[in-house]
Amino acid sequence: MENSRIHALPEEVINQIAAGEVVERPASVVKELMENALDAGASRIEVQISEGGKSSIMIRDNGCGMSEADLDMCYLPHTTSKLKTAEDLFHLATNGFRGEAVASIAAVSKLTITSREENAEEAHQVHLTGGTPDCKSTNASPRGTSFLVEDLFFNAPVRKTFLGSDTLEASRILDTVTRLAIANPNVRIDYKVNGRDVFTGIEGNDLRSRIAEALGAGTARVMIPVDYAEAGIRVSGFAVPPDALKNKRSKFYFYVQKRPIWNPVMTKAVTRAYEPYGSTHAPIAVLFLEMDDVAVDVNVHPNKREVRFANENDVFLAVHHAIRNAFQKPEEDHPTISLEEITAPSPMPRAAAPSMLAHHPEPLFTRKASAAEEENTQDLSPATIAKDPSAFAKSAPMPKPFPCPQPAKKTVREKPSKYRSDDPDDIIQDLFSLPENGNIIPLSPQNLRPPTRMDKSTPPQFFQLANTYLVCEDSEGLLLIDQNAAHQRILYEQALNSLGAQASLESQELLFPEIVEFSAAEASMIPSLLETFDQLGFHLELFGKNTYQLRGTPRDLQFSRSVESLRELVSAVFEGENPGNPSQETLAKAWAKSNAIQAGDKLSTEEMTQLMASLLTTQDPMSSPSGRPTLMRLPLSEIHKRFKR
Repeated sequence: MENSRIHALPEEVINQIAAGEVVERPASVVKELMENALDAGASRIEVQISEGGKSSIMIRDNGCGMSEADLDMCYLPHTTSKLKTAEDLFHLATNGFRGEAVASIAAVSKLTITSREENAEEAHQVHLTGGTPDCKSTNASPRGTSFLVEDLFFNAPVRKTFLGSDTLEASRILDTVTRLAIANPNVRIDYKVNGRDVFTGIEGNDLRSRIAEALGAGTARVMIPVDYAEAGIRVSGFAVPPDALKNKRSKFYFYVQKRPIWNPVMTKAVTRAYEPYGSTHAPIAVLFLEMDDVAVDVNVHPNKREVRFANENDVFLAVHHAIRNAFQKPEEDHPTISLEEITAPSPMPRAAAPSMLAHHPEPLFTRKASAAEEENTQDLSPATIAKDPSAFAKSAPMPKPFPCPQPAKKTVREKPSKYRSDDPDDIIQDLFSLPENGNIIPLSPQNLRPPTRMDKSTPPQFFQLANTYLVCEDSEGLLLIDQNAAHQRILYEQALNSLGAQASLESQELLFPEIVEFSAAEASMIPSLLETFDQLGFHLELFGKNTYQLRGTPRDLQFSRSVESLRELVSAVFEGENPGNPSQETLAKAWAKSNAIQAGDKLSTEEMTQLMASLLTTQDPMSSPSGRPTLMRLPLSEIHKRFKR
C-alpha cells in the first residue's frame, strides 16, 4: 500500500540490529567463536588480537572443520548445526546454538573464514565485507577452522566510539578466555596480544592446575574442593576458605553444564555462605552446576551469559550448603596437591641476613627531624601554644617532603561529601539512638582549629579508641578523628601532587625482593602501568609470566603490608573504569586506600600527633577522598546535656 507507514527493513539493517544484540564488543566476538571451536571438538584453540581486538581478532582451532557446503551456510542468519526443533532448546549439550553468531560478526566486520575437514584434500576459504561474500578460494591450511575478524564495527562507527581503550578491551577478552579455559582444562588455549603471550592453558590439565594458570598458583594452592548434591543439583569446584582470603574484590566463576554464566542467585548464595566467618576480604569461588536440562533455561539472553532456573530457591540452597559443607570438613579431608611445577621460584630466604632484616622500616610518620624542624619544635611550650594555637600544627614533626616540584594547581573532581557543612551549627549525625540524648556536630573549615587543651597550659594529648579513632580534648569539647580516613586524605593529596608533577614518591629498596603473583587478567595490565607504579613508590620487575619482583615500596609503608598493599592497588586499578589508562585521581585514590593506616592499627603518641598535624595542612581536611568524614567534634554543651547539667 502506497500510504502505509509500516515497511519491511532491509536485510542489511536486520543483520546490524542482530549484531548489536550479540556483538557488544571484541570480547563478544571471541566468546562466540571460541564456543564454536569447543563445540567442534577442538583440543587446541589459539586467540590473537591487535589493538584490543578493534583492528583484528584471529581464532584458530584444530576441530572437525567444515565442508565447502557448510562454509557457504555458516555466515547466513539463523543457521546452526546445534539444534533442529524448538524442543532441542531444552536439551542442549553445546555452547553455541542460536545461529546468529557468525552472521552477526560478519555483518559488522571484514571476515575471512578458512576451514578444512580431516579427510579433505584442501581447505576452503571465504572473505566477507559487512556480511556480503567477496571471494572464495582454496589453500593448504591444516584441519580445523580459523576466523580472521578485521576492522570491527567499520560500518557502525557509533558503536566503535563506545569501546574502551585497547588495554581495557584486551583485558575483557582475557576474562572471556580464562572463563572458557577454566571450564575446559583438557583443551590447550593460547591468548596473544600484539604478538605477546598473555595466557597459556596447557592441554590435559586438571581443574586445579587450570585455575592456577588463570588465577595464580597461590590462589589455587589454598582452595578447597567443593562437591555436594541436593534436590537433583550437584555443585562441584573449588573455593578459597575464609581464613585464606586476601583479595578485596569477589571473583566468582560460575558454570552450568560447563557453560560460563552470571546469576545473582548463585552470587548471593556464595556471599551468604562466607558471612558467618566474618572475613573482611572478598570470596573467590569456581563452581559448576549440574542439573536436569529442563530445570534451566539458557535461551533468555542474546549472548547466553544469563540463565534462568526453574526453581531458584533450590539452586540457592544447594550452592549455599555446598560452600558451608566444604568449610566445615576436617582439614585432613582436604587433599594436599603440589603445584611446584607452576609456582614461581622462591626468593632468597630472609634468614640469610638476620642482622639487617631485624631492622624494619621506620614506623609511619616517625623519623629523625631535620634541622629546620628541630628549630621549629624547640620553641614549643605550653606558653607558646596558649599564645598561638597554630603553633601546634607548625611545630609537629612533618613527614619528609617528597623531592618533587609543586605542580600547577588542578581542580580535582571529587564526590561531594555529605559530611561537609559551612554552618558549624548543622547537626550531622546522632551520637545516641535518641536525638534528645546528644548529637555530634561536624567541624567545618571556618571553625577548624588545632586541638588545644581547655586550660591551654599543656600540649594536646591524644589517645586511641578501639585502635581506630583518635580522641583529644579541644577548646570546645572532644575531637574525634578516623585514623584511616584522615591518612587516606593525606596520602591522596601527596600522590595527586606527585603524579601531576610527573615526579616520584620516595621509595625504600627491599633487601630481598618479594615475589608477587597476579592473576592472568591483572598481570596483562601491569606492563602499561610500571612507570606509574614507580612514581607511586612501588618498583616492580617482571619475574615470570604472571609474576613480578617487588624491589621497592613507598618509604613510609610498613614492610609487613607491602605485598598486600601492592595487591590492593593493582586490584583497585584493574576494577576501575579504564584499567589500562586510569586517571590520576583514580590512581591517587587507589594508592591512598591501599597504603593508609588501617582500623585496628595501634599508633604511638608521636604518630597520632603527627597524623593530626599533617591532616591540618591538606586542602580538604574534612573528608577522605571517597567522601567519608575525617573529623567530628562532640561539643561540651552536648556532654553537659547528656549528664543533665
